[in-house]
Amino acid sequence: MTVNKFVLCVSIGLFYSMGFTNEVLWDLGVVITPPEIQNVKEAPHPLSSKEKKTRAKINAVITDPFIPPVKKTLLSKKSSQLISDSVEISINQIKLAAEKSYFNNNYQHVIEILYQRDLSMLSKRNRESLNYLLAVAYYRTGYLDKAKAQVLSLLKQNESDELYLLIAMIYESIGDIKNAKSNYIKLISFYPESDYFMSAKIKTRILNQH
Repeated sequence: MTVNKFVLCVSIGLFYSMGFTNEVLWDLGVVITPPEIQNVKEAPHPLSSKEKKTRAKINAVITDPFIPPVKKTLLSKKSSQLISDSVEISINQIKLAAEKSYFNNNYQHVIEILYQRDLSMLSKRNRESLNYLLAVAYYRTGYLDKAKAQVLSLLKQNESDELYLLIAMIYESIGDIKNAKSNYIKLISFYPESDYFMSAKIKTRILNQH
């Protein structure tokens, strides 16, 4: 009788354990997760378009944070010297062209060559020489006001017999006899050895008759 009760209890226990094998391993007490639960993964949360763009910008910055510096192109001393030499050669060519046109009495061409020309690369003597040619060209082509201004500017820098002769001729051409005679007399007084001495004396005598 006792044996029958024991067998009955064991049978009942086996029945219940078989019915709940998907949850508890009856002999060890370990929880067993069903296969369908194991295979389920957490779905990623979808990002809004704004969040995607923000993340893309962040990734771009992190990917290449280094921006190489821009190199400045510097002229070497040799290159600078070559440029300076080239400019000087160009100015000397202008000087030769102006002198050639002057001696050919092509005064309009002299004006076209030298008008508002930067002659700073030339020596002081050459600059004064070309500015004198420009003044004569203005006078010969009838630009008397420009010729006068040019000569007066040159006289402030450096007086000469040819400048006094030219300014006297300009004053005479515009009818300013007083200033014309005054400058002829300065030439005679300051430069008795000048090639223009006799011309200035003759002009003074003629103007004295007025």
